[in-house]
Amino acid sequence: MALAQVCDIDGAMGRSSNGTARDITRHFALSATALAGACALISGCGLTPEQEADAIEQGILSSPGSEDLWATIETHYPDDFADLVGRLRALDNQERADAASTEAVAAEWLREFFARIGTDAVKAPPKAMLVWSATEGELYSALQRASQDQCAAMTMGEWVYVDDKQGAVAAAITRRNAAMVRAAAAGRDTPEAYAAPDEADFEQLGKAISATGIAPDLQAALGSDAAMEALPPEDQCKVGVAVYTGLTALPDEVEPRVAAYMLSPL
Repeated sequence: MALAQVCDIDGAMGRSSNGTARDITRHFALSATALAGACALISGCGLTPEQEADAIEQGILSSPGSEDLWATIETHYPDDFADLVGRLRALDNQERADAASTEAVAAEWLREFFARIGTDAVKAPPKAMLVWSATEGELYSALQRASQDQCAAMTMGEWVYVDDKQGAVAAAITRRNAAMVRAAAAGRDTPEAYAAPDEADFEQLGKAISATGIAPDLQAALGSDAAMEALPPEDQCKVGVAVYTGLTALPDEVEPRVAAYMLSPL
């Protein structure tokens, strides 16, 4: 479920014609930098299978700028991490030497992985949920500064890929993804049963979004998929940034349950 209920300019509740609003959160932005370690794989000539697997593992863990993300995945989801290593080991030498091939394998793995952990992530205890929510907002803001087209795509639920030249965005993606992994692990181990946000919660969110200075007509577009799709990329981006800026401005006792609702998988 995404923003099945959204706030109009008065902070009241709006609902799109089909009963749901455009999901502006269930994307998994990826950075080529995050996959750099996988692109440095050795051919494995003369190595035992164990040595080869270890070399691949170390290559992933040493990906420049993404060490925290991969270390977090290895720590909290060792079996999943081992599966990624196995997929990369299955590539032949020519494929391993091709950065596009290794990145494609890792990107597919990441999509599957984040889709799988999403239901646990939204059960994260409040502290972990607050961190994850904050990194979502930081990522939207970073994209707005770097590329409004990518920010708009992310707002509309599309995948976003960035390259090494977008250092600030790549770093924001890594922080966001690592925070989600930690939230998922916490939700798996000590799940929190959040109540659905009530009318008062959504009214607070509407007022917080309005307080960002977003134009009233843009905030009103949140109630309609068609209205969101009709906006130019610059305005779609503004909506995404305003929503997550507003979310993180909510009181700490309110934000976790609203974030859990907004970030829950479809």
